[in-house]
Amino acid sequence: MSTNQASQTSENIIPTAEDLYQRARDYQETLIGRAKETAELRRLPDETIKDFHDLGFFKIIQPKRWGGYEMDPIVFYKITGIIGEACMASAWVYATVGVHNWQISVFDEKAQEDVWGKDNTVLISSSYAPKAVAKREGDGYRVSGEWDWSSGSDHCDWFFGGGLVDPSIGMDSFATLLIPRDDYEIIDNWHTYGLKGTGSKRIKVDNVFVPDYRIHYLKDGFLGTNPGKEYNPGPLYQLPFGQVFTWAVSIPALGAYKGALNAFIDGAKSRVSSFGVEAKANPSTLHLASKAATEIDQMWNSMEMNFSKMMAATNDSKAIDVDDRIKYRYEASTINDRCVAGALKLVKASGGSTVYLEHDVTSRFIDIMMTQVHVANISDPYSSDYGSSILGIETQNLML
Repeated sequence: MSTNQASQTSENIIPTAEDLYQRARDYQETLIGRAKETAELRRLPDETIKDFHDLGFFKIIQPKRWGGYEMDPIVFYKITGIIGEACMASAWVYATVGVHNWQISVFDEKAQEDVWGKDNTVLISSSYAPKAVAKREGDGYRVSGEWDWSSGSDHCDWFFGGGLVDPSIGMDSFATLLIPRDDYEIIDNWHTYGLKGTGSKRIKVDNVFVPDYRIHYLKDGFLGTNPGKEYNPGPLYQLPFGQVFTWAVSIPALGAYKGALNAFIDGAKSRVSSFGVEAKANPSTLHLASKAATEIDQMWNSMEMNFSKMMAATNDSKAIDVDDRIKYRYEASTINDRCVAGALKLVKASGGSTVYLEHDVTSRFIDIMMTQVHVANISDPYSSDYGSSILGIETQNLML
């Protein structure tokens, strides 16, 4: 352990989960006030990232030995949801960047030292599409490639890039490569109809050497044979990568769905139809509000129950049953579909003003809809996996 690391640990005061939730709720008005600026910048304002640091949000699933809180992942996802109620772009960047503080912890110790040895607040962006072209060279790989969709990249000093380092053996060689900021270029190509403020820009790497210790294989994440296991032995870091990451790209939509429902309710309290009917007196409004609220609660309950079971297993040093992982993974993949469908109903029931992009329900619906195209949120493959599990057929998916 470095001197810097030891001092970080000794000075670390860990808040309670409720303290963090209240901080996030108190911060919602700030995020709402910055929403327009965030969209116009096409990335999060620097102040928002600084605030996330100051509020302790990036520490939630960071190891204690690196100055983090090492809390239950449910806390991380709940903070993401509260942020998402106010600004989904902010929640998306927080979740997809913040989850890397967990992921780097399953890498080799030397990789962790590279990232946090001098500054434990350094952040990592990512894009896991297998775009790396890698050639074996000594104790590593010579890598080139271009990756789109690296959310929050302007605020990060490192990058996780996906690639098949040996295409001849397929997914067994799928890996995440850790690359420092000096070795890649950020290309500003983020011009979109939704999630405008996420700054999910293109990363270009040209003929860069990546040592073996900065490479993590998806298969290790699936099997629980991560090189970081020796250094971060806590139950949090024994969870499967496929579970931890997937919920990070599902929960922002769930938070935004709750935000859309809140906006729908606020509008219904004062809206009167062209025929003079008060929305709040319309049975269809009441039914829609109750159904949306119940659905949101059900999705949150599903996440909490699944992670409670997984953490109970890792706390007892037990493996998480693969069939359970298949079920949990499928449930996570359906979140965005359900949020899109639910938010669309809210748009249709909110009156003609929803044709305007700045409408509070419409804008949230558009952001939610964007998340459906993320490969982790396409539910059909995971539906097939779950069906196979039910029928007793083995699956080869490593993202579980």
